[in-house]
Amino acid sequence: MSIRKVILLGPLIFFIHDLEEVLWAQQWLDENRQLIEGTLLDGIVDKLGFPPLEFGIVVGIVTHLYCIISYFAAKNLKAGISMNLYISTILILFVNVFTHLGQSILLKMYTPGVVTAVLVVLPYSIYALKKLKVENLMTKTSRLVSPVAAVGMVFILFGLMFVVGSVI
Repeated sequence: MSIRKVILLGPLIFFIHDLEEVLWAQQWLDENRQLIEGTLLDGIVDKLGFPPLEFGIVVGIVTHLYCIISYFAAKNLKAGISMNLYISTILILFVNVFTHLGQSILLKMYTPGVVTAVLVVLPYSIYALKKLKVENLMTKTSRLVSPVAAVGMVFILFGLMFVVGSVI
């Protein structure tokens, strides 16, 4: 598969994964709230809110942003800002796999997102990172900048969830 197709596939992979979360997060929280009561997660869940509508709006916005990042990375196909942002999104996806796995292992049960994380996101992110390396699109600069940008993107994502949760 061409690197351009791999890059453009990213938003679809993200959407498939987040669809599992959107569809199951609220029901899972309703049924398992006692598992997080009194923990740091309890406050976060209360602040952010995970009703399907709110969560779906955030997923829609983030998917659009991911599409824009992927479009410019695929269009330019060279090291630079757009490729670094794309690499950041892949790093977020890759780390998110282990977040889901950790939650499921710790709780010894299904948690929303774990199935697509393992079956869809993990193979895609490994393949995409390898392909970027083979195509010489992952430079020394991107190895330094992309993880930092990924952390920033995660803070923005949680901020967006907080804002949408407060408005709706």
